[in-house]
Amino acid sequence: MKTTRMGCWIVLALSLTGCAGNQVRSQGQEAALADVRARLAMGQCDTALTQQVQALGEPAVLLEAAYQCLTLARLDVAQVLVDSYRQQGEASEADYAAYLAALIPYARFELARGDSQLQLQLGREAHAALTGFVRAYSQSGYRAEMVPRVQAVLEGMARAEYDLAVLDQERGDLARAKARMRYVQRGYPRSAAAADATAWLLDNQG
Repeated sequence: MKTTRMGCWIVLALSLTGCAGNQVRSQGQEAALADVRARLAMGQCDTALTQQVQALGEPAVLLEAAYQCLTLARLDVAQVLVDSYRQQGEASEADYAAYLAALIPYARFELARGDSQLQLQLGREAHAALTGFVRAYSQSGYRAEMVPRVQAVLEGMARAEYDLAVLDQERGDLARAKARMRYVQRGYPRSAAAADATAWLLDNQG
């Protein structure tokens, strides 16, 4: 079963936290930097801006632009910018860069609502990214934000499994539907979908 696909406003609701710090800059960079920040302030995020930011070579600006692109659901561009930051070997905002990198697959997962099969695939990637951040940056101030997102991913995956089970039922494959519902019970026991799966199994005994 497919639910209505949610728009890019989901990413705007991510409630992203933090902002990379500023660095001391040479006078020669100020004009280009002012132009980049003006474009960011206007809500721009495109290939041309990405190239301009990369040419500046300022780690903090790379992360500012990555944050902007992430909130605009320009996830591929955000990934390029985060990767560029990491390639510079900069460590001052390493946890913030990792935080943004982990949110990119999470945003892809959220944007896949309405496509249960795709959401399961992206959910596994998002879960790995979020839990990987928690393990790697256990002292980061961003760590606490990952806990509810991990739970949201698990809830979403459980619901996607439930929806696919109902689709199996509608297609006449009751045995497959029951097997998937039992998997929801075992794999996601604390989810709302697990409670719904239990009720479904009771209604479809025999």
